[in-house]
Amino acid sequence: MKLRAIVLALALAACGQTGEQGGETSTTPAHPDPFTLNIEIGRYGAMLSQVNDQTAERPGSTEPEVTSQRELARRLREAVWNYNIQRSQLCAKGLFTEVACGSAYEPVWISEPNTVEPTLEEIQSRADALGSEVQTLWGAVCDDARSRVPEEERMSVCPME
Repeated sequence: MKLRAIVLALALAACGQTGEQGGETSTTPAHPDPFTLNIEIGRYGAMLSQVNDQTAERPGSTEPEVTSQRELARRLREAVWNYNIQRSQLCAKGLFTEVACGSAYEPVWISEPNTVEPTLEEIQSRADALGSEVQTLWGAVCDDARSRVPEEERMSVCPME
């Protein structure tokens, strides 16, 4: 077993050296073009959209148990990512800059692996903290939206429960 590991390590090291010795040039230009970068970044977004489309109704997938602590923690992490994406998009548009353009919300638990199962009390505390962040953004956006419609329509703007 040790011999296999040594052989594998030597093979990997040799592969890494051939690229250096071969004098290969980098495919990354010295001065990146912003238009090319925009296309490249757009492709990544399109790829991720296709990943979502191709796996949305894939046979063999299972729905997680929505009340398990592991699933609740995962969904809470996703909500943080979505919150940060929404803020980033609003800030890029120059909208609601006072609540959208600050640092990303990065609680210490955002990078926990999927195997972690926090207690329900921990999840509730995390949800409360995220809720405070989201409600601040939601309130600013919805107050603005309500101010732009006639009085009789305001109740239908951003209804929550």
